[in-house]
Amino acid sequence: MRYGAIESKIRRMLAISLLVILVGLAARGSDIPDLPTVVVIAPVEFVSARVSAIPTSVPDAVPLASAPARVAVRKAPRVPIQTAWAVAPKMLASASSAPQNSAVALLLLDDASGTVLYHEGGRTPLPPASLTKIATAILAIERGNLDEWVEVDVDSRIMHGSTVMGLMPGDHFTVRDLLYGLMLPSGNDAALAIGRHVAGSDAAFVEQMNELIARLGLIESHFANPHGLNATGHAASAHDLAMLARYAMTLPEFREIIGTSSWVASGSRNVPLFNVLNNVLYAIPGADGVKSGFTEQAGRTMVASALRDGHRLYVVVLNDPRYEADVAALLDWGFAAFDWSLTSAALTIGTGPG
Repeated sequence: MRYGAIESKIRRMLAISLLVILVGLAARGSDIPDLPTVVVIAPVEFVSARVSAIPTSVPDAVPLASAPARVAVRKAPRVPIQTAWAVAPKMLASASSAPQNSAVALLLLDDASGTVLYHEGGRTPLPPASLTKIATAILAIERGNLDEWVEVDVDSRIMHGSTVMGLMPGDHFTVRDLLYGLMLPSGNDAALAIGRHVAGSDAAFVEQMNELIARLGLIESHFANPHGLNATGHAASAHDLAMLARYAMTLPEFREIIGTSSWVASGSRNVPLFNVLNNVLYAIPGADGVKSGFTEQAGRTMVASALRDGHRLYVVVLNDPRYEADVAALLDWGFAAFDWSLTSAALTIGTGPG
């Protein structure tokens, strides 16, 4: 009897403990213990309501009770590489409407505040064409040692219909020369050579490109190659391209390269290079870059930068047959339509964080 009473008591205690555990699991929504784990990677600001409800004191990987399956949230890098260093300008009461344009998407961005001053379809991912090369150049410059020699394995002679630097297998050029070949004549061959040198393969470099845009907190873009030729899933929004250019312009080497009208790559042979943006640089007051592009699918694309009276604006146009005229008109309108007196005057590129 004594042993039976003890056994009965133990059973009651186990039953109560099991009940307490089950109640606790139900309260946390964990009544399905064997569901698969799904990893969600997203910048903290853009994750869904379910994710944002997680207390900040818990670790990065936490099962979500409200999800139909257990979801472990891993936050993508969200490093503020470049932040605002001036207040945004206010539109003047007397300002006219933004000029008419032919672009499928366009956007006007204030450099110092990072504020979008105007856009039409600016958040829609579209084929960017050679504007992709801004990201390629950033990664090469961030890696450093631009005077390092590269043995080329790219043959521009078989890249029919492409804009090229003119590389051939066995050529030797510095990373710096390849960057000029990338940004001035918009060399698709230089993009491949740079990517393979930096990352070891085309696929590995594309992975780094997408890590870069994640690091910058850009969520409306995805790259599939280093040059911008048409590819499934290769797209970027005007907003993301403007912010990418904004970061690129904090890099002195990038500004020097895109502001150069011509360059002679002096490696195993000499290759003269000319900037396809020369017409824009000379025609638009204060213009100093950044990149243009074209494919049949993307149409004419451009990211332009102009500095006037210490204030810098970026314009992005995507799929715009009148891209040069529309860029010039939107820059003129942006500088005229906003009150710059309340912003930090005389701040030029490179003075902000980053």
